[in-house]
Amino acid sequence: MIMETRLRRLGLPAFVVLLASVASRPAAAQVGTTTDIITGTVTGPDSQPLAGATVQATSVETRVSRQRTTDARGRFTLVFPDGGGRYELTARFVGMAPAQITIARQSDEDRIVASIHMGLLSVALEPVTVTARSNARSDRSGPGSSDRSFNPDQLTRLPIDASDPVAIATLQPGVLGTGGDSSSITANFSVAGQRSTANNVTLDGLSFGSASVPQDAVRSIRVVTNTYDVARGQFSGGLIASTTRSGTNIPQGSFTYALRDRSLAWGEVTTSAFGQGSTQNQLSGGIGGPIVSNKLFVFGALQGRWRGDALPSLTTADAGTLVRLGVSPDSAGRFVALAAASGAPTSVSGLSADRSTTTTLALLRLDWKASEAQTLTLRLDGSWDSQEPTRVGTLAVPATGGTRSTRGDGVFASLTSYFSGNFINELRGYFGRDRRTARGYLALPAARVEVASDLPDSGQGVATLAFGGNPGLPERIDNQGFELADEFSWLPGRTAHRLKVGLDVLGTRVEENQTSNQLGTFVFPSLAALAADSPSSFTRTLAPLGRAGTAWNSALYAGDAWRAAAGLSLSFGIRAEASRFTGAPAYNRAADSLFGVRTDRIPSEIHISPRAGFTWQLGGVGRTDVIHSTYLRGGVGDFRSITPTSLYAAALSAPGTADAATELVCIGAAVPRPDWSRYAQDPATIPSTCADTAGAVTVTPQPSVTAFDAGYRAPAARRASLALVQRFAGNYWVTLDGSYARGLHQYGFKDLNLTTVPRFTLSDEAGRAVYVPADSIVPATGALSPTASRVHAEFGQVLDIGSDLQSDTKQLTLSLTGATSRGAAFRVAYTFMRATDQSSFSCCSAAQGFASRTTAGNPDAREWGTSSLERRHSFVGTASYPITRALEITAYGRLVSGAPFTPLVGSDINGDGARNDRAFLFDPATAGDSGLASGMRALLAGGPSAVRSCLAKQLGRIAARNSCTGPWQPAFDLQVNWRPAWFGLDRRLTLSVLTVNLLGGLDQWLHGAAHLHGWGYGAWPDPVLLYVNGFNPATNRFRYTVNGRFGSVASSSGGITLPFQLALQGRYALGPARVRQRARAAAPTPAVEAPALPANLVAAILQRRDSLGYTPEQVTQLAAISDSLDARDRILADSMQAIVQQAGDRADPAIVLARLGPLVAAARENVRRALERARAVLTPEQWSKLPDALKASGT
Repeated sequence: MIMETRLRRLGLPAFVVLLASVASRPAAAQVGTTTDIITGTVTGPDSQPLAGATVQATSVETRVSRQRTTDARGRFTLVFPDGGGRYELTARFVGMAPAQITIARQSDEDRIVASIHMGLLSVALEPVTVTARSNARSDRSGPGSSDRSFNPDQLTRLPIDASDPVAIATLQPGVLGTGGDSSSITANFSVAGQRSTANNVTLDGLSFGSASVPQDAVRSIRVVTNTYDVARGQFSGGLIASTTRSGTNIPQGSFTYALRDRSLAWGEVTTSAFGQGSTQNQLSGGIGGPIVSNKLFVFGALQGRWRGDALPSLTTADAGTLVRLGVSPDSAGRFVALAAASGAPTSVSGLSADRSTTTTLALLRLDWKASEAQTLTLRLDGSWDSQEPTRVGTLAVPATGGTRSTRGDGVFASLTSYFSGNFINELRGYFGRDRRTARGYLALPAARVEVASDLPDSGQGVATLAFGGNPGLPERIDNQGFELADEFSWLPGRTAHRLKVGLDVLGTRVEENQTSNQLGTFVFPSLAALAADSPSSFTRTLAPLGRAGTAWNSALYAGDAWRAAAGLSLSFGIRAEASRFTGAPAYNRAADSLFGVRTDRIPSEIHISPRAGFTWQLGGVGRTDVIHSTYLRGGVGDFRSITPTSLYAAALSAPGTADAATELVCIGAAVPRPDWSRYAQDPATIPSTCADTAGAVTVTPQPSVTAFDAGYRAPAARRASLALVQRFAGNYWVTLDGSYARGLHQYGFKDLNLTTVPRFTLSDEAGRAVYVPADSIVPATGALSPTASRVHAEFGQVLDIGSDLQSDTKQLTLSLTGATSRGAAFRVAYTFMRATDQSSFSCCSAAQGFASRTTAGNPDAREWGTSSLERRHSFVGTASYPITRALEITAYGRLVSGAPFTPLVGSDINGDGARNDRAFLFDPATAGDSGLASGMRALLAGGPSAVRSCLAKQLGRIAARNSCTGPWQPAFDLQVNWRPAWFGLDRRLTLSVLTVNLLGGLDQWLHGAAHLHGWGYGAWPDPVLLYVNGFNPATNRFRYTVNGRFGSVASSSGGITLPFQLALQGRYALGPARVRQRARAAAPTPAVEAPALPANLVAAILQRRDSLGYTPEQVTQLAAISDSLDARDRILADSMQAIVQQAGDRADPAIVLARLGPLVAAARENVRRALERARAVLTPEQWSKLPDALKASGT
């Protein structure tokens, strides 16, 4: 028979098609994140354990081999770091024929178990753990898990950015891209309704080694939404686990080039800097091989990305863009003229019209096989990133921007060891440093001007224009981290259990200064106020000196992976986690006596996390194939995240002392008159006190305090999941997956220096509480100072970081995965989600955290509401279709229901110092202000349908949190891949053309640039409903202007639109051909060899007639069954050979294997039926004495 072991390795051919494309299923089996355990027993002809046999395992992927001798019980264990999950096992023993089998990991298994039977049989018996996971990767998931693994070959075939981990993560159902801080991967996605800071990203198993690496250095990326392995920690949301490539015995690598060019963008929006798209060149390459064969290996990779975007700013916006942003062109022109006349620069000499971003990534890895029992790995990585200009708002002049540079580097080492007695140890460590600096072009205060404009299609719009400096700059981060992890495993007895204990210690040195508004901000309520040089307020946070501290997070865990019975795998254990912080600020006696907070104490914590998961195969137990028809998986557990470093940085920067962060708030007559020219010459002259007048509310800055509550605990979640997976019609799978997550100890903020007694209420706004006196509010502008709401005027905000908030998420996912006989593959999924919480804040400063929770009056009230992270309905799908042997088309689509949002007021009206007040929805029929009534009437008549519904059902009330919903967000893109076989390329080269924002182009074509619906990219509705334009002290009422753009997505993302664009990509693979890893003969050979049929097990049973004492009648019957099986197999073998020969040497193996699938299935069914007939012939006692390998059918 030809290629028998290959067939056993591949399993059902159609699943090769399925798994090699976009519809792969997860698989895992290893001690750590990159180490496989191969264990089993060698038996002789008498089915007794064979001591002294030599077992050699060779990785199919790397061709690295290891060997071991069986013990007295015939057992062997091989530990294989970075083996790839697929192995060829060869057993040798003096006087016996060598036995060779191919094994691979099964889904949810923590180790690979192989039974090898040696003897004189002409057909080697296959092991019980053969699978079709040709893309098996080295990330453990464990029983009960929900995850998905991707390799670079899969990802480059899809129309996504294969170098973006977040884009990859959103391929998994239940993962929501949030579009957070681009500097952090974890801040850009959410899982199970948990905040983005609840995620973890690992590289080669360690959390701190999560910086970006070259695309061609990535071996696999696994997206985990549920796992119950106690070795996995430091997250309560989702996990992205990446592994890097290593050198192998065969020199190999890959090179990738991707191009996006503005000249390949189409649509009328591309005439503006707000819609030109980007030009990006990305070149990545990696190559590795042996330094000493089978002993020492090296792999290196380098990636460069150069991106240029037309700089969108107020000065480059055309008339149509300005209208979309809610500003009339006349008002914008007048603003620019007034800003230039003020003395503040509106441009910078030499400033490019393009935003330039340059990124360089590098990696070098060495692997040393010190012995058959020990392997040492060393990895160096580095990243460099810069952007100029950065942080230029779309309604700001270019001079408000600055420059940003980021650098990260680290060193990783691991030692994997095997000890006699089936003990395994893996020790890993990483040290890294991340630095980021950003500075503004101008060391000036920022200036914001609120401009109301009459718009042609939506009534009156209100927008905030900016000049001067940037309130978010300067910024500096210099964090260092060290992580040490060790896991010790033991496989006792017959390997039904794998016991493990582990220790993980992570230390992060925090030194951050992300304090906003360090140079101050002037606010002008109108263009007239700007012309008169009369700001309504000036605020400033005087930045602290840099302080550093170290956060320590450690974990100790113990668990067991137990094969409880045939088809039932269990994983359970307990994880103990502890945290502490060293380097807290000094004790502040005044803060302690007045507010009861200890600035010198950051609470320590010990947390216990029990977990248990299971996978139960409901069919096919004991069969040699591993694709079972039905199984259940699920689990329950407790998960804990680490405290975000931004919270520690906030406490370090604001201990309430004179040299730390202090607040300055000036309103009305106390506002200093700006002197921009003087500030530009000497930044030290920027006001640090208010104007010394009789009407001054604040004269000197007040120290701020940020401290942890004594009962603070790190965020956690209690989670449970249950999934039913069913296979039908051969190559189709349907999965119903339900999960529940209860978020606990979610961090939130209280201002302990805010009075809890309202000074007055707003009678026309349902009695809304206001915490400042009415006579402290400036009548002309409605501006107010939170100083009047302070319990102790000598302090500013006193923020208490607590952990008393919660969340609740229920999720149900229905997915369908399939592969056709033509070679097409697809995966589609629908997720229903219901998430509520008390706050969805994740980023960034403590003051922003306090302001993030919207309020109807008392900001300290804990209210439940729809989570900002809820997307009630979401669909995601991927598909691939082979058009010819060399040409295929792939697709990626997503449809997500609208994001919830809250109608807001554009400024602080309750006096707590935060712009987080929910709007009162005035009924046009009863509103006393005619302008207000007119604006509300226009919105109710002409706004988007969802906006009209949201407003109408809440008229006469303060809006509820997240009571409105934005529009559905569709996205769809295509990619064409061509793998030519010409010129000896052997399909190593893949050339691709892909669309970028295909639906965005359709949106523009159907609706025009002025009426975009936000298709194809994330669109966030404008949440501001009302802007304050004054206060009536006689009636205690604010005067408002209605934002005619409320709920509109036209101004989403600052009005920047992504045009429809074509991108080009090329990838060249070095080393063994991916299509078929074999030497190319001089003469043409078939692209796929005819697969071998399953062994005739009945013939093997017949050979045991003497040892089992068969009767002559039994021998005759078994011989007839064996002959009948051989006859059927000959017919199938001829049919398979005909298909292979007809396909020829240039066929796409995926298509050929898919066509062979039904014949292989028929052969396995023949064996199953033959064994049923043989069992009926034998007595129960005879059948029980047969080896398990002879009783397991191949169906």
